[in-house]
Parts: sequence; structure tokens; C-alpha cells
Amino acid sequence: MGLWHSLPSICTPKKAHTLIASAGGLLCFSALEGRHDELFICNPLRRECKQLPDMHHKRQLGFVNMFMDAKSRSYRIVAAGDYSYLGGTSRALPTEVYDSKSNSWTIYNSMPIGNLHSSKSAFCNGRLYCLTSSPCGLVAFDMDRGSWESIPVRMPRSLLDAFLVAGEYGHLLLVGRVGLYSVHQSMRIWELNLQKLDWDEVGKMPHSLFKSLLKSSAESFQCFGHGNFICFSAQKQQKWLVYDSFKRFWQWFGGCPLLPVPPGKRLRGIFYEPRLDAVVH
Repeated sequence: MGLWHSLPSICTPKKAHTLIASAGGLLCFSALEGRHDELFICNPLRRECKQLPDMHHKRQLGFVNMFMDAKSRSYRIVAAGDYSYLGGTSRALPTEVYDSKSNSWTIYNSMPIGNLHSSKSAFCNGRLYCLTSSPCGLVAFDMDRGSWESIPVRMPRSLLDAFLVAGEYGHLLLVGRVGLYSVHQSMRIWELNLQKLDWDEVGKMPHSLFKSLLKSSAESFQCFGHGNFICFSAQKQQKWLVYDSFKRFWQWFGGCPLLPVPPGKRLRGIFYEPRLDAVVH
């Protein structure tokens, strides 16, 4: 761990330059065509790319996530919202799910509950969990029933911002910054306890690492991961901080030398598992 590897050139059309999701060795890109998004699935290692058929409701997608079935090696994509409406406010449109086995979209009349963000969601045990804002809460989309539901779980007190991670053994993790004042802020990791409808704290970032990651209390951070690895980056930070929850070990590694970052800009990270057996169908 700690080394950067260059992937083969991704064979998506030039207009498809926004990476929005990944699962099981596949990457999902979007491209704005007029006032609606087109989606592309690719495997860089196999140099394969496929444009998905249009959804029933063409839209500028407000939310997208992707799930890979480990047994069948088929994948599904959940799409919701429409940010082309009313100057950026997400419009309530039916949720649509793409299934690679049928190469088609299915409409589910269930609407998302609250404003959702793709970067704050994770698949776990057949459900797509998502954080909502204003108020902060947890919702889930049941992949089998095709419906959204609100999870009445108590959120941690003084939670400032947070992300979801699909952890090991089917555990859903909440990674977030808590605290009312800059001197009392900290980064915590919780595990969802559905029986108690609460979050159990399972980890905490050492204070020295927290202060090195975030230079000020107003600075934002990004978090993504899968299994026992959680990766952190910050707005003004050129390094990445990785936490191995199995070994309970924290490690810094430098920015990517293969992709220089212009001053004031930040790279966006996403979990990716390189696989030669992942096909776009």
C-alpha cells in the first residue's frame, strides 16, 4: 500500500469526463447531453466501455450509485433526483434502477426522502444507505422491494459533516467530524446498530493526525473507502490519510505524481477494485 499505479487510458467518449460511481472493477461516468445526463460503464483494464440506454425520465441526475452482485457478476445502478430543475433544486422524480442482466431501467414510484448526495451513500446487505441533510438523518433504498424508507436511528451529537462506508462483514460505518468549537473537534468512526437504532463508536482519529489533516475548523474533508480501508483527504491537503480498521493503523501517503494538481484545486477520490473478470455486458 502507498504506491500509485497508472491505469490504462479510459476509453469513454471525451464528453464523459465525470466519474460518479464504481463497483466490482467497473467505473461509471456521466456526460451532460443537452439538459440530461448520459451514463457510461467501463473497465479500464479490459479497455471496454458501454453507453447505458436512456432512462424513462431523462434528467440531470441528482443522485447515482452502483452495486455489483459478487455471485452473478451483474451490476445495478440506482438513479434519483433531477438537478436541472429550478436552478439546482432536486426535483422529485421516480427512482430508476438499471440492471445489467436485462440491459434496461425499471421505474419505482418511491421517491427519495430528503436531499441525497452520491458521495454520502453506501451499499450494505441489499440496501443502499444514504445520509440526508437538513435535518441530518439516514434513509435506505431496498433493492428487492424498490422502495425508500427512513431509518429512525439517532445521529451522533454535534455531527458537523459525515460520510458512509461499507465496512467488513456487512457492517455500515459512519465517518464524521464532531464538535462545536475548533479546539474540541475530532474525527470519529461509528458502526450502525439496527437493533438499538443507534451508532456504536468503533474508532477515533488521533488528534495529531486530525490537526494535520484539517488546518482549520472551516475546512471541508472527503472520505471514501470499502472493507477495512478508509481514505481521507482535505481541501488544502495534498497528501492522503488511510486508516486500516483491521490493523487499527493510520498511514499518510503522498499526492499522485502522475496527475499534477493545479494550485487551489483538489483531486476527488473513489474506491476502485481492479478486476479483469468485470465485464460491462
